[in-house]
Amino acid sequence: MKNNKVISKIATMVIVMAVLALVVAKLYDIATHRPSLAYRQLSPQTIQWLNLFTQGDPESIIKAAPVGPFNWSNKEDIGQSRKMGKWGKEEDATTVVYYRKTRDAQDQIRARRVLECVDNILLEIPDYLSAYKGPDSLNGRKIAVYLPSAPEEYDLLLKKLCDDMPAGGSQLGRSIISIGPLGCQCKGIILHPDAFQNKNAGSDPEYIRILRRELAYYTYMANLDYNQPTQRPSWFVQGIAVHFSLDGKRLPSFTPELVQRIEQECALDAEFPAKNKLNQVGGTSFIQFYEQAFGRMALTRLIETTYAIPVDSALCQTTGMDLASLKDQWMEYLRADQLPEQNATTY
Repeated sequence: MKNNKVISKIATMVIVMAVLALVVAKLYDIATHRPSLAYRQLSPQTIQWLNLFTQGDPESIIKAAPVGPFNWSNKEDIGQSRKMGKWGKEEDATTVVYYRKTRDAQDQIRARRVLECVDNILLEIPDYLSAYKGPDSLNGRKIAVYLPSAPEEYDLLLKKLCDDMPAGGSQLGRSIISIGPLGCQCKGIILHPDAFQNKNAGSDPEYIRILRRELAYYTYMANLDYNQPTQRPSWFVQGIAVHFSLDGKRLPSFTPELVQRIEQECALDAEFPAKNKLNQVGGTSFIQFYEQAFGRMALTRLIETTYAIPVDSALCQTTGMDLASLKDQWMEYLRADQLPEQNATTY
């Protein structure tokens, strides 16, 4: 009898130790192999930066979520809820597209087209932005894309996904990204019904540009290390995302007046003016200049370097130039392409 009690105690201890070993192994896996899932704690500086970030780019909503945890499951997506009516969905290993079911099959066809478009974009991202944080590193969560059937539903979805949604920004598509101790999560990309119209002959529908931009934005933000105070100038992140969204196209030429404003106001070691178009067009023009001057592979190396160190340090490290010389070359690039006032695009 005594032997049985001893054996029982030993068995209990073995089970407890095995459970503890599994817990430790799980924590180690999260901390080492899946860094996108766990950060120690967002610093006050990082929270302040994230809360101000959207002011520099109202098209993408980026929020600090210092109190976790996230609900990572797609089962809790609005598209799975019946409270907003019945949604259909098309999905694969990385993405789920929610659409309104109609009697004709057009909305389903559109959803399949979006799903294929996202798949193609995700194939391009690693060569430009390094690793895409997909379901395997996000507790299985897939990127969620919403296709509302009417402008009113588009607005309602935005409010559901972001209670304190900032005003302004593009009316054709927005994404909502939350960042907290448990990781970086894209809550959803919402495409306005008008984003599927071909307004210019021979051009791609606007939804393709929006998807490219928001997936690049999310990928960059998810690759940053939030275990330390983290801050990147929004002009740089916007420039990366917009350049990727243009898919090889160049920005329209600037007026001499705009080039002068960029020269006076855009310092490579500081934030560009955040509440006007200079933040976006200035940042995009610099990224396009960098790629033309140093090559596509050099641009990819620059982006990867900025995941670990500040942007101004990365610029000096990857080019071997000081910031003043680099800016001079950028200005020469813009002046060589500028057009007279009546022919150039204004911002």
